Amino acid sequence: MNNEVKEVIEKIKEVKDILKEFADKDEAIGYLINETKLSKEECAAAYDIIMKIKD
Repeated sequence: MNNEVKEVIEKIKEVKDILKEFADKDEAIGYLINETKLSKEECAAAYDIIMKIKD
């Protein structure tokens, strides 16, 4: 696997660990909105994808 892809996967796992620390999905999505300035819909979709990634 390409090193760049491996690095991205590791970063996503780091973000997943951060998101797991929030009390619920809405708080985690709020964090993503604040950090990325993306829309709630985009952040909710990203949250769903990130949380499906196996550790």
